[in-house]
Amino acid sequence: MGLNIKELKRKQKDIAKVARKEIEENIKENILEVVLDDDILNLFHQEMSRNVATQSKRVISHWVKKGLIEGEQSKEGGWYHFSHIETFWIQIITNLRQFGLDLDKIKYIRQQLFTDEVQGFSLFEYIIMYSVLKEPYVLLIFEDGTVQLLTTSLYSNEISKSLLPPHIVINLLDLAEKMYPHNNFHLGQNEGNIADLSNEELKLLYFIRTGDFQEVKIRLNEDDVFLVEGKKQVKNPENIMRLINEKAYQDIEIKTVNGKVAYISATQKIKLK
Repeated sequence: MGLNIKELKRKQKDIAKVARKEIEENIKENILEVVLDDDILNLFHQEMSRNVATQSKRVISHWVKKGLIEGEQSKEGGWYHFSHIETFWIQIITNLRQFGLDLDKIKYIRQQLFTDEVQGFSLFEYIIMYSVLKEPYVLLIFEDGTVQLLTTSLYSNEISKSLLPPHIVINLLDLAEKMYPHNNFHLGQNEGNIADLSNEELKLLYFIRTGDFQEVKIRLNEDDVFLVEGKKQVKNPENIMRLINEKAYQDIEIKTVNGKVAYISATQKIKLK
């Protein structure tokens, strides 16, 4: 029996409603505050780096001219430099080109991801942050170029109970692992509830999980300091999560990759058990 096209189109609309409902339910104030934090915004938009994707300068230049990506050149004919968010998007383009999608359809996908907003902020940036801090999202691309964003758990549930229209699926955390080679995404994986963490503690969690920092010092008392160095895998991650969850620290100092220093002070002291 052939596929019922009308039924598949109806299901595509249904999954759009389910995905939107989940996104609205997953809008957490503390994660939103991290997305809007000046240091995070600086990393996502202002800190430019050379593209790490395996693409030639000719291909990258062509994509820029076609409006698929936005980058800056230090000099005419030189290499393009991109923000974190653009570098993330370039990885998606690379995947889609491997599946044979044409540039016009990819440009349409970009328009959806970069213009969609929830409560006045970029949905794409929030979804990336949510994938790093709480649960990975997957990007679904259907034949007509429309996209949907679902958590891995919702996607697994939907795919197991019904037939979805033909689509491409990309796990955003998989892309993040390539973008942050010194990541510690294993840290706190079993900590399902992050609602009790302060905005500053979530910011710390972001830097440690991505490995996008030079150094983190967690001061337990006057004589005891827990030091985490960048570009090294975090040992005993459960100890760090316990310190954060129990606020069993006096203060925390984060030195970011661009040399900026941020401090976190505990509002409540709880002794280690």
